[in-house]
Amino acid sequence: MKPTLVTRGLCGAAVLLWAGCAGNVMSPAGGATGGAPGTGTGAGGAGGAGGGAPSSSGGAPGSPTGGATGAAGATGAGGTTGSGGTTGGSVGGSSGAAGATGSGGATGGGAGGSTGGPCVESTCGSHKWPCWRMPNPVADGAGVPNHQSYTDLGNGAIKDNITCLVWEKANPATQGTWQASADRCAALATGNYAGFNDWRMPTRVEMASIVDVNNGAKGFASIFTVTSGYYGTSSWWYETITGQNTSGFQFGYGTNGFSSNAVAMSGTNNVARCVRGNGPGEDADVFAKEPPNHYTIASGEVTDNYTGLTWQQAYSPALMNFADAPAYCAGLTLNGHTGWRVPTLNELTSTVNEALVGPAVNRTALPNTLFCGATTWYWALEASKVGGVAWGINYCDGFTGWNAGSGTAWNTFPTAYTRCVR
Repeated sequence: MKPTLVTRGLCGAAVLLWAGCAGNVMSPAGGATGGAPGTGTGAGGAGGAGGGAPSSSGGAPGSPTGGATGAAGATGAGGTTGSGGTTGGSVGGSSGAAGATGSGGATGGGAGGSTGGPCVESTCGSHKWPCWRMPNPVADGAGVPNHQSYTDLGNGAIKDNITCLVWEKANPATQGTWQASADRCAALATGNYAGFNDWRMPTRVEMASIVDVNNGAKGFASIFTVTSGYYGTSSWWYETITGQNTSGFQFGYGTNGFSSNAVAMSGTNNVARCVRGNGPGEDADVFAKEPPNHYTIASGEVTDNYTGLTWQQAYSPALMNFADAPAYCAGLTLNGHTGWRVPTLNELTSTVNEALVGPAVNRTALPNTLFCGATTWYWALEASKVGGVAWGINYCDGFTGWNAGSGTAWNTFPTAYTRCVR
């Protein structure tokens, strides 16, 4: 069974018209029409703490190796983020306290990275937001900070020297459901694997921290062994948490490093790379809990006090070709500041707010962010080695992709906007 990719297309001018929208039909890499469209029947009403409008589902996914997937489509505007207090639910447990300011300079403190010295485990209370400097592939060049750095512990585990997370070096190739993966990670904890008793499924952004799309079909840092299948996470999709969609979708990663918010947890080609560290965080069925003192906003600039990145609050006034993005950022002199550049794919993923959709961002920090559709993508720094020209992100739900699509394919974006960073 292949995971089903939600194709949330705008079928009407108002959210009241969404019930009855037909889902888009995907064409897999081989060219044949893939899967039947979904019912298009959204669950009515605002769902849970995130609010938001119902959306339609449909389409089938492509291969986890990076083949074509169903269109990501559009969604109704999400409501306000829930309080994210004490958690619980089907996967049990409770979220950690808001946490203390970490070391590393800025409020909230990043873990290691550009601040120098050994990494310090995060205590911000969230695993679904990066409370550390975001690692970037070495191949992205000297112009980007925080190059990925790892220590092989020699016991089947790898330590990330920037995030302080400890990873499985090689996950089993056996595929199964999301629950099977979650159970396996829990068994590692029970068995004190590699000397640790807190192994768990990683979140979307934790998986993003080890992505390296410069490696082509194997889109992760070279130190890791990569198997076939969709790499599952403990980041359940917004509408799975609210109950608006009962199919059971999670954020997952294909083997070339792309992320989708619609990998079916009941699918039998899920795998997982278990992780541990950085204290308590949200359960899978709980909205992302934004860390305290997350952003500092000043005159069109937004500083993430955990990743240490300062973002252009707006973005390019028009769509542009990938080749024109570096010059646009280099010419930006916002508030007299220079040194602006095109963000890496990993850095872009750090801005995603999983507790919202359409757009999946903090809307105070990054207002007017576009979302859903072929003309709402944002360029990443990396050129594509798996077809198309380059990589980007869409804040419909915060999924990533490479622009090799055509026609109505989900990853059709010949041009994109650029939001610069420094």
